[in-house]
Amino acid sequence: MPKVQLLQEGIVHPLPKEKMQSILLFIMRVSVCVSLFFVMCLNLFATTHAAGQSIRETMVSFEVHDASLKATLEKLQEQSGFSIFYSSNLLNKDKRVTISSGTRSVAQVLDMILTGTNLVYIDKGAKVILQEKKAVQATRDTSAPSNGILVHGIVKDETGEPIPGATVHVKNGKKYVASDQNGHFSIEVEDPNSVLTFSIVGYTTQDVALKGQTSFPVTMVRSFSSLNEVQVLGYSSTTKRNNTGAVSSIKASEIAVQTVSNPLTALQGHIAGMEITQDNGLPGGGVRVRIRGNASIMSGYLPLYVVDGVPFTLFNGGTPATDALNSYGISGASGNLSPFSMIAPEDIERIDVLKDADATAIYGSKGANGVVLITTKKGSHGNTKVSANVSHGFGEVSRYIPMLNTPEYLAMRKEAFTNAGTTPGATDFDLTKWDQTAYTDWQKWAIGGKAKTTTAMASVSGGNAQNTFLYSTSYRKEGTVFPGENNTITFSNRINASHSSKDNRFNISLSANYSYMKSDMPKTDLSAVYNLAPNFNPYNADGTFNWDLGVGKNPAALLLQKYTGQTYNLITDLNLRYNIIKELAIKANLGFTQNNLEQQGTQPNRSVNSTAIADNQLLDSKGKNDNWIVEPFLEFNKTFGDAHLQVIGGTTFQQTKATSTTLRGSGYTSEALLNAISAAGTVIVYGSNYSLYKYAAGFGRFNFNYKEKYYLDGTFRRDGSSRFGINNQFGSFGALGAAWIFSQEDFMADLKPVSFGKLRASYGVTGNDQIANYMYTPIYNTLGSTYSYMGTPGLVANGLSNPNLKWETTKKLDIALELGFLKDRIMLKTDYYQNRTSNMLAYITTPTQIGVNSYAGNLPATIQNKGWEFELNTTNIATKKFSWNTTLNLTINQNKLLAFDNIKNSSYANTYTVGKSVDAPNLFHFQGIDPTTGAPILADLNKSGAVDFNDRSAGKVGVPFYGGLTNSITYNGFTLDFTFQFNHRYGYLNSTLNNYFYPFGYDMTNQSTAVLNRWHGAGDGSNIPGASKTYSNNYYYYAYSDANWGDASFIKFKTLSLTYNLPRTLLNKVKIANASIYARGQNLYTWAKQKYTLDPETTQPGTGAGLGTGQYIAVPQLRTLTVGLNLSL
Repeated sequence: MPKVQLLQEGIVHPLPKEKMQSILLFIMRVSVCVSLFFVMCLNLFATTHAAGQSIRETMVSFEVHDASLKATLEKLQEQSGFSIFYSSNLLNKDKRVTISSGTRSVAQVLDMILTGTNLVYIDKGAKVILQEKKAVQATRDTSAPSNGILVHGIVKDETGEPIPGATVHVKNGKKYVASDQNGHFSIEVEDPNSVLTFSIVGYTTQDVALKGQTSFPVTMVRSFSSLNEVQVLGYSSTTKRNNTGAVSSIKASEIAVQTVSNPLTALQGHIAGMEITQDNGLPGGGVRVRIRGNASIMSGYLPLYVVDGVPFTLFNGGTPATDALNSYGISGASGNLSPFSMIAPEDIERIDVLKDADATAIYGSKGANGVVLITTKKGSHGNTKVSANVSHGFGEVSRYIPMLNTPEYLAMRKEAFTNAGTTPGATDFDLTKWDQTAYTDWQKWAIGGKAKTTTAMASVSGGNAQNTFLYSTSYRKEGTVFPGENNTITFSNRINASHSSKDNRFNISLSANYSYMKSDMPKTDLSAVYNLAPNFNPYNADGTFNWDLGVGKNPAALLLQKYTGQTYNLITDLNLRYNIIKELAIKANLGFTQNNLEQQGTQPNRSVNSTAIADNQLLDSKGKNDNWIVEPFLEFNKTFGDAHLQVIGGTTFQQTKATSTTLRGSGYTSEALLNAISAAGTVIVYGSNYSLYKYAAGFGRFNFNYKEKYYLDGTFRRDGSSRFGINNQFGSFGALGAAWIFSQEDFMADLKPVSFGKLRASYGVTGNDQIANYMYTPIYNTLGSTYSYMGTPGLVANGLSNPNLKWETTKKLDIALELGFLKDRIMLKTDYYQNRTSNMLAYITTPTQIGVNSYAGNLPATIQNKGWEFELNTTNIATKKFSWNTTLNLTINQNKLLAFDNIKNSSYANTYTVGKSVDAPNLFHFQGIDPTTGAPILADLNKSGAVDFNDRSAGKVGVPFYGGLTNSITYNGFTLDFTFQFNHRYGYLNSTLNNYFYPFGYDMTNQSTAVLNRWHGAGDGSNIPGASKTYSNNYYYYAYSDANWGDASFIKFKTLSLTYNLPRTLLNKVKIANASIYARGQNLYTWAKQKYTLDPETTQPGTGAGLGTGQYIAVPQLRTLTVGLNLSL
């Protein structure tokens, strides 16, 4: 037998030979990659340019081949660190620039670039101004007729400094000049009421109506607008200005200031209309996302995730819908495992969230619950860049439930016996056996530790006009707050590469991400021991485990039950484009995702009461998910004068296959063999799954705009899903959207405070197929070895077939107004939306004599979500040394079950109420405390003579709203970013009651300090039940009554980041492009109405209704503090 190593907490076992070989091979591959990376770094260190103070002293290693003038200038600006200002219409678009490799001063490179042009440069220190040669010598427009009107003036910035090279032209005309090195201009016009347009890169373009003026100054304002920022859409991209759909975004800079391991959690408090909660605060734990409310009873609320243009999904048809990696396997303390914990946040360039029908309809039924587009970082033209980021910190629980101490607890227990007229017996160990003065705070024992976190990331990127690349690698080690050593280690490697032909007709881009995650932690979330008796000692006097509380209820013994999970995740996508002609391109998105998950959960016999269960047991699970998708499509673009038309048409083919097998081994002769299923004396199949999902679609979209002022979009998609029977396998969906940029109309010319205005609206219909596979056909499950015939397990029907099962549909309406004020320093976006979902997919109960409990069908019910979204972005201060920006988002969502035919005779009669929110639980009505017994009194609403589940009514939800407030302040190299997240809603006030349904003091279970105000005797006016040993259902009903339901609002100090960028003068001496040091914090403080819950955001995993109600006892999101260093070469 192989040797084993004994540790204090348990036993570490050797890996099987084949597994060890696999891991060694992986380590060797990583080592080779790191070695190559290191060699590249050394080479780059040797060739990095030296830098000086001016354009004649600053040296750059510069090279371009057949690049455009604009691309060459952009590359020089990026490499040199100098700002280069020019008017884009001064550049000769046909000129190509080739400069051989070499190290030169910035001035020398500029001379080479501008050779053969009519441009010269002006050195302004940190700025370089390009302008026409003739503008330096003369300011008069000689092209104008001699009888024209001469108009002259000076162009300055907000500080009064002149701006050379600004373009001045007559609007709707062909005459233009450029301001000279002192900012002066002169131009002749024919009409004294002409309008002059002033423009230069980096400043807001502005129109000046002459109105007879012939001399005046013009002050150019720095551009604060984000309207030209690119927004990614389905199969294309646009700008904020031109977008007709409801889209919200977060950029890499906003993700970078957060200490998150899952990129989805970086969206909390930043995206209007988007609710995000974590199942717990453990590494790899599940993250649930819901966009614009709960729209379904049974089908999934999962949005579609698209990574670099290719749909990415791991939903494999489970019920309830989940994208958990281990949905068909086993779980440890982390519960559901999120697939997005395998994507490094540092690799992400931006995340765009599509919400209305216009934005999502191109994805058909896949986009019914919204679409989350994740764009990863790409390489760029220019010298090879090397970046590195390292950080270290820790996490801790910042909020505990106040529980009774030992004297308070014992007083409650004794009072329970007194009120019941009985005395403690031999099995009431807390009163008769255990130390009456001992005290353990079990919350601090279980989750009071420090979770250390170490992160390291490095990347290499570069390219030329035809080829770009980026390779990144990251390492993350996360501990837990549990006792002992419990860690999750994640390696991630990503490569993005692209190639374009010289004529740019052909383009190919490849992205691949391979991640490995290994998790070692307890099998059980130890926060569940929070309510153990405070005087319980887990050890007997002889050092053995104390089993007074029963089987499996010793927290120290639970530490011996281990969970190990290893995840291998591959995400690849390939994007192809070929321009058949100038206006027509054929494109294809191809993607393949594979996930392999290997899990083990061990239960040594000494971790449970050995007198009850004397066997060592192992659960060994292996699962695999394969998903491929192919999307060929055509894109047509054509400009007709002032009009532009874009048409897209294509198809989608997708297949997802999920397989898993879980074995249970028992009869081990030694605990040392527990990690090997082959060493078990008995092995049975504990669970297995095989599912195959196929999907096909055809789609089309047109986008038409006139003068970039009037926009019209239309989308159609025909979906086919294997989750429906042949009668309804296909569904048709579509949307229309329109927008009007009214700020470009003439009547807005006098409304100068309004710099931008847009109205947009959309309406469409989408579908939903997020249900379990094969629900339209009979399914049989095995009965296991207990029911077998001659060793062959029997089969039992799991449900009735329903070939008429059809698509759930949602009709979406969105109307929005977008406004910019004061040259877009203030941007306000307001959306009103109304979504109505019908043909509700759900389980329908059947009479017991049929032999099955239910079947899948469509309910005659309609759910409505309507509300308002507000996004406000302001540039409060913007000077050379100091800037301050603020972002606020607010969502008001009202959910209602509009209709449900014959609900009273359905199985949902005690779950939902027409006219109320589907998120509102049905609650008992609390009427007070019996003054003589201290028992809770609940209302008999239906007057049946007894209180039961028919006496509940929908709980109040009020007008829920949520959002976030973010500020970013910079001053002299320092940047301070902080975010507050808020949520106003109703929820359960005391989560300890939802986990305990007996009278206080009934057994050896601790209670929250809320029971200190309990009923103590006759005449007591308390509204909290008294301690008792007499059980009745009313105590259970009390936990789920309106007495335990109310305002559960909270505010979280979500993020705080302080960054210091080292001075460039210092960095130039050590040949470093950029360097910064930072300190960051996450989940720093929570103000919550719910005093008796660990985290007001957590919800029972797998549920959609009541997202984030704080009902669930789990490790909360941790307060994390980190420090780090970021370098770029």
